[in-house]
Amino acid sequence: MSMRGRTPGVALAVLMMVAALTPRMKAQDNLRDAAPFNGYTGVTFDTRNYAYDYLVDSSLSQDDPANKKFKTVEAAYAAAPAGTPGKPTVIGIKPDVYLMHVGPDAPYSLQVTKNDITFLGLTDDRRKVVLADNRGNKEGANNNGYIFDVNANGFSMINLSVVDYANLDYEYPGDPSKNLKMRSPVITQAVAIQMAGDRHLYSHVAFLSRLDTTFIRTTRSYFTNVFIEGTDDFLGGGTVGIFNDSAIYFPTGRGVMSASGLTFINTVFKAARGLEFYKGFGSPDTLIDCTMPVDAPKSPVTWMAWDELPVHQNLFSLTYHVKDANGKPMRIKDMIKGAPTYTLSRELSDEEVKAFNPWNLLRAALPNGPVDDWDPAGVRAKYESQGSDVFRMSITGPPPAGGPAGGGPFVSRAVSPTIRTGNPGAAITANVLPARAKDTLVTWSAESDLVTLSSTTGNKITISGNNKTNRAQYVTVKAKAANGFYVTVHVNVEPTFIDPPKFVSKPVVAAPLAGKVAVHYALDLGGREDQSLITWSQCDDAQCASPHPVAVSRGDLPLRTYTLMPGDVGKYLRVGVQPKHNISDPGPEVAAIAAKPITAAEVPSAGVNPNFRNFVATQNTAYTNGEWTVMGTWTPVTGASLVNGYGLRVSALMGAAPARGFGGGGAAPAAPAAPDPNQPRVPNPYAALIYNDGSPAGDMQMKVVMSPEKTAGQGFGIAGSPDDIPRVERADIFIKYDPATKTGYSLRFWRTIQSAEKCMFQLYKIDNGVGTPLDSQQQLTGVFKPNTTITLSVVGTKLTVKGSNTTDGETLSLEGTITPNTFGGAGVYWSGSVPVGNSNVYSEIAISYPKKGKP
Repeated sequence: MSMRGRTPGVALAVLMMVAALTPRMKAQDNLRDAAPFNGYTGVTFDTRNYAYDYLVDSSLSQDDPANKKFKTVEAAYAAAPAGTPGKPTVIGIKPDVYLMHVGPDAPYSLQVTKNDITFLGLTDDRRKVVLADNRGNKEGANNNGYIFDVNANGFSMINLSVVDYANLDYEYPGDPSKNLKMRSPVITQAVAIQMAGDRHLYSHVAFLSRLDTTFIRTTRSYFTNVFIEGTDDFLGGGTVGIFNDSAIYFPTGRGVMSASGLTFINTVFKAARGLEFYKGFGSPDTLIDCTMPVDAPKSPVTWMAWDELPVHQNLFSLTYHVKDANGKPMRIKDMIKGAPTYTLSRELSDEEVKAFNPWNLLRAALPNGPVDDWDPAGVRAKYESQGSDVFRMSITGPPPAGGPAGGGPFVSRAVSPTIRTGNPGAAITANVLPARAKDTLVTWSAESDLVTLSSTTGNKITISGNNKTNRAQYVTVKAKAANGFYVTVHVNVEPTFIDPPKFVSKPVVAAPLAGKVAVHYALDLGGREDQSLITWSQCDDAQCASPHPVAVSRGDLPLRTYTLMPGDVGKYLRVGVQPKHNISDPGPEVAAIAAKPITAAEVPSAGVNPNFRNFVATQNTAYTNGEWTVMGTWTPVTGASLVNGYGLRVSALMGAAPARGFGGGGAAPAAPAAPDPNQPRVPNPYAALIYNDGSPAGDMQMKVVMSPEKTAGQGFGIAGSPDDIPRVERADIFIKYDPATKTGYSLRFWRTIQSAEKCMFQLYKIDNGVGTPLDSQQQLTGVFKPNTTITLSVVGTKLTVKGSNTTDGETLSLEGTITPNTFGGAGVYWSGSVPVGNSNVYSEIAISYPKKGKP
């Protein structure tokens, strides 16, 4: 039974009216502190007399299923059947605050899986129809506190607000008794809605939360007159999504929205202290007639949140007539620090921008969905002649040599082949979208004659090298559609390679000198650059049947000199040289072995300070005196801000441990309390770099330089705990530590629900793999930011910690009293999450023993 005197057949027309006939949203009207308040826009949009099929009315004394009237949103949804694209089921909701509270283990407040359902606020002010919960991660929820989890096609929300008030106060218009008070001021993940499926429409809706407000994962979505606020990671994107006449607001002044592949049209972005779009450059956004905050040194507006750029990308962020809040034309910078660069974006031409209309973008699901002519904006008549224009292109072909370009999180999923002159070229395909534009003419061009194109037209070509110099060079090749839309391929063009250089004199391991060992060799380079690959290994004897690598060359720089470590004592050093210059592949390895083993006298220092440019990062879980134990997957990465230009990123975790304890590499450690014998071993992933020193040690110092990918001071992906329990995010810096018994001391730190921009630090005593606080002293600080230096020092019974960073003035200072031991081991431990944007990069670990003699 349809309600409000309208027939069900007009439901689809109602949706079109909502999207197409409402007034164009003005710039945000401000109620206080020059900021929008609770999503207020000043736009009158009255849906009180719109038709609905089911009614939600909190004033009912009880549900009335016979007349399709219910007190709660949950009950109405449970009763409502799925609709159809031509006749969606509309659930009308009268003004009130509808609390959708569930328990901490509930995955969501309400899951929507029925197709073609519409939630319609029956109001003239979307702030008066409020669907709310106050759960966030570790704050009322053991997950991200999802209110709505939508996995359905044809879903719509109209003229209402979805509010996760875990970390915000909400003032209800005209009735203070309905105000909502936050659970905690400490910002945590609190998702108002997660969207999946196809054909989603959101009109005159406000989504309010702080962290992770919305997760957009739809195939097609259309947002009109929508207000979304968030501090970080609060958008997403799905396959194709449009924001039209909308507002994106950063309530804490700045953040990274993590928008992906979205098109923003006439949308206003508000952030008092600047904003960033991406943490990874995969599916860039398009901005058309948008308004951005004014870019200034203290409020930068950039594409990337990182200080390292993706390189050799095929795609661009696209802009058209973007201006700042003062009305001035604006180009968005690539990144925050350094001289401004603009390599990640380009301006659309007047012809290209015609393709970015809602009719063209949404009338078929990408990549190959049928043309169903979905038109939520009601603009088909206006753009009928522009309904098959190219608005997206991609390149398929070989990836960059050696994997994705960049390092760590600074990657670009790019096609960037390396081709060699005289060898077969690289086959490249340009793909155009929408699929109905597959017959459009694609033309190819190159900026240099260092390459030859097999054709200048067509979707597929072969790019061959024509480099007659003696050095590889990059050449940009452009693929352009008929409407001018284009993408690029950056091709590394090598000259014709010749044989590896011959040895004039074969490698010889020199005698140790001043704590270092050199390899002497000479190559017939013919004036070319030596790029030989050199590997240093330890051997138990002069025959070296089982070499153990301890240092390697990276970055085309031969490692001619090796710095001795205590673990080299008693070992024969082997060096393997694969001869190579800049226009050859590496030749067969030629090895040399030292004439005698390293003696203790030849290692002048008991300390170690590896250069991560040459560190062997292969997993090695053995505990060997004077050596590094490597647990988990560590990836060497590059960066101008890293010590020596290199660091080790935690890329994957390892280990299975009992319910408590460090675990890994041995028997299960004992716990303070006897575990349940029926309790199975559970996953407790971690990564660690542990230095083993079995000789007696007194005073010592441990210096660590590291850069978290979470840059605001929170450091970790989610709030963790200092407890030695499974699946908890934390980190340790060990000192006076014995890896064999897992006993010693550490600085332990973790993200806490006490702050969204700080971590808690505390000194710990480690006994048989289980930590207990050294004392009650804790420090909550935002020191854990890019290029954080933390130094642990033990002098007698005093353990002192000092920390600082190169980002701001945050510091760390702790001191505790320990019981001295003779352990000399040290290391780092990470059980935080490791996806892009969540991990940690260590660029220096220096261990020294001020009063310790030579081992």
